[in-house]
Amino acid sequence: MDPIKAALERLDVAIDHLETALDGYAARRRAERDALVAALEAARIGEIRAREKVNTVSARLDAAIERLQSVLEE
Repeated sequence: MDPIKAALERLDVAIDHLETALDGYAARRRAERDALVAALEAARIGEIRAREKVNTVSARLDAAIERLQSVLEE
């Protein structure tokens, strides 16, 4: 076999390996990004729910304070 032809075949194999590695790397990065996007969305939903609970608790505390103040004023 011609040395140049053999070198070109080895180069083709090396390029194939690099492309495979790059594809795997890109797939892992996409999966990581997707996981981060999902985690961020879950955190946003958690924040919304926490704010709703805080608002509910705050309203209940305000109502309790008003009731106590009216009882103390009587």
